Amino acid sequence: MIFIAVFLLSLSALTFEVLLTRVFSITQWNHLSFMVISIALFGFAASGTFLNILNTRQKDWGKRFTTVDWIKAVIILYCVSTITAFIVLNQVPLDYFKLPLEPVQTLYLLTAYLLLALPFFFTGLLVAVAYAYIPEKTGLVYCASMVGSACGAILPIALLPLFGEGRLIIFTALIPLIIVFVTKSEPAAKQISTASISRKKRFFMQASGLGILLIAGLIALAAGSLIQVKPSPYKAVSQMLQLPDTRIIATTAGIRGRIDSVKSPYIRFAPGLSLKYTDRLPRQWAALKDGDDPFVFYNLPPPAQEGFANFTLPYAGYLLAPNPENILLIQHGGGGLSIPLAMAAGAEEITIVQEQPQIARLIRDHYGVSVVNQHPRTFLARSDQRFRIIHVENWGTSLPGSDALTQEYLFTIESFIQYLNHLKEDGILIVARKLLLPPSDSIRMWAAAYESLRSIGIEKPAHHIAMLRNWSTFTLIVSIQSLQDNKVLKDFARNRNFDLVYLQDLARNKSNRFNIFEEPFHFLEIKRLAEAYRLGTERDYFKTYLLDVAPQTDSRPFPGRFLKWSRLKALYKITGSRFYSLFMSGEIIVAVIFVEALVVAALLLGLPLIAIPKGGPRPSFANILYFLAVGAGFMFVELFFIKKYIFIFGDPVVSFTVVLAGVLASSGLGGYWSQRIDPQSLRLTLTALIVVLALTFFGLDLIIHRIIGLSIIMRYLIAMLLLVPAGLLAGLPFPLGMRYLLKSPGERAYAWAANGCASVLASIAAAQIALSLGIPTIIACGTAAYLLAFVSVKK
Repeated sequence: MIFIAVFLLSLSALTFEVLLTRVFSITQWNHLSFMVISIALFGFAASGTFLNILNTRQKDWGKRFTTVDWIKAVIILYCVSTITAFIVLNQVPLDYFKLPLEPVQTLYLLTAYLLLALPFFFTGLLVAVAYAYIPEKTGLVYCASMVGSACGAILPIALLPLFGEGRLIIFTALIPLIIVFVTKSEPAAKQISTASISRKKRFFMQASGLGILLIAGLIALAAGSLIQVKPSPYKAVSQMLQLPDTRIIATTAGIRGRIDSVKSPYIRFAPGLSLKYTDRLPRQWAALKDGDDPFVFYNLPPPAQEGFANFTLPYAGYLLAPNPENILLIQHGGGGLSIPLAMAAGAEEITIVQEQPQIARLIRDHYGVSVVNQHPRTFLARSDQRFRIIHVENWGTSLPGSDALTQEYLFTIESFIQYLNHLKEDGILIVARKLLLPPSDSIRMWAAAYESLRSIGIEKPAHHIAMLRNWSTFTLIVSIQSLQDNKVLKDFARNRNFDLVYLQDLARNKSNRFNIFEEPFHFLEIKRLAEAYRLGTERDYFKTYLLDVAPQTDSRPFPGRFLKWSRLKALYKITGSRFYSLFMSGEIIVAVIFVEALVVAALLLGLPLIAIPKGGPRPSFANILYFLAVGAGFMFVELFFIKKYIFIFGDPVVSFTVVLAGVLASSGLGGYWSQRIDPQSLRLTLTALIVVLALTFFGLDLIIHRIIGLSIIMRYLIAMLLLVPAGLLAGLPFPLGMRYLLKSPGERAYAWAANGCASVLASIAAAQIALSLGIPTIIACGTAAYLLAFVSVKK
């Protein structure tokens, strides 16, 4: 019976973890979502610490948890803690941006962290008990836990559109209660000679389960405000709803995100609009993903259409390709401006690529045009069509710095090469983005354009690039043909009060005339960069510049990440010596959380050692090292595939779900297989795993770039098959180590805690490793971890 309990609790807990990730994406920002993994794993680790101390103080007391009635009690506690934690999280005014300013926020954060860890503590406790006291069935316990977790990863895909985040958390938290109602109160382990629980206690337990069901049902159906997930006050939808006569007219939830459609007479979205535009803007409404990244829909009567478009900064690129035969619009991360621009240009054919299915449907319904619902890189890999204009529109988040951890493949050197290869001989690429100070994103985009032009054989790339700005946005223009005659761009900038940032031989006094900064910062830096490329010293430029502005590649695709740890002090001074401004960066948050996690891990691993009486048996260093290495290795492997598969599927949530389901299910099968493996084969198993990971490091990129152009069914099929070798072999070291390396329940409980702590630290470290060294380095770290496990096993 304990195997069924482990399966159901693992299923429910993993569903809760996935849904918490969605909740954090809405209520905070995407870069806080990885905190959910650390919360879950710390809950598991704490359960191992608790069981170890319990076993040390009173030998075999924890064996009681293997009886049916104690299992029921743990399940009831899990259900109560899950529902309570979610409701409290939803009501506590947690705002991590205020942490440096309001000490009470530390209390809120601690409260949320501890409460959210409780459900995982109770889940981990039952799993740890099964490992500790049923060692001969370790492989089956591992299989039940992993397969249950795999099912939990898939469940939200089907149910989230039906229930939404809040109600689905409530409903799935109740799944393990099945055991409370359908099992009899008999000992689960026959060797335990304890008195049967009284009828009153059995009645109390079933009544408690029924009470939880009733209360949860009332909360889910009646108490909407308690479970309604509200966006961060800093997000665009929260700002919009403060305006009068503004309302959300429709909401759809799904695994890819929550889409809110907002109507308001006050929506004015026109990034890059000239101050010389004096007419009324067309009426607009917006669709927002997870409360941010507004995609705006324009009601376009013909007179307003032309005048409005001609006065926007990105329209400069359209003037270089008059009367285009066809235009490709790549929509990602909000926007919508490019559609009226393409219509005003009079294109015969407009192809719109939008990967978010709900927004793709809204575009199709509103404008009556065809929309390709694919990730742009997938579309480009599958299409051989060439376009006169390709317009990439991505304005980023409402809060600069909050997207530092966002993995995005639209602005890497490889993506720019794909854009250029899909342009006609006289084609134009337009990229519109927010303008940042100090200059950062504009430098990176210019450098990516330069290096991509050089890669396709252009002798003088600088002659093919132009950049313009106003006070808050810039537009990068890349031409297949050399921009010999710049009169069109110069006249457009002068007539619309836009500033030129880069043109070949542009003079300084022509660069900062209308939207005036203290100095022409962007012009000066890009001019320095262009000179560095001419002299072949661009690496020195990127090394000495205040921020990390080097062009990104597919192995390190983080266009919103600019922080240089070596220049942190200088950046602190240049931003006014305010720690708060640095705290906006997701990368700083990663570092802070890693330090906190290190302290908590030391506490969880140190307490059991302190609790051991003088002269009592202590876990060996080699065994501790083994389970630390196995925990870190598994997490590194899992996160490597999650990050790599974003390239295949174009969406981090889809990648997360596919990898979790595939790796956990494969690992579960590996755990089942481990029941038939003898102790002498442990080192051989680790050797095979290390070889597979090394092959993955060298060969996965080649395979991924080949399958991205296949049909969606084939992509999913091949992606799942690629997970099987590593997942299956990664499922062997932990159960084999539990069964053959450890001799007592206390040792197994401590190993469970060590495994959880190492997994937490690896999950946080992986984020920084990907940012600084690139995604392939994560699998290299995983390989090194398993190599360390191999060394720690005695021959």
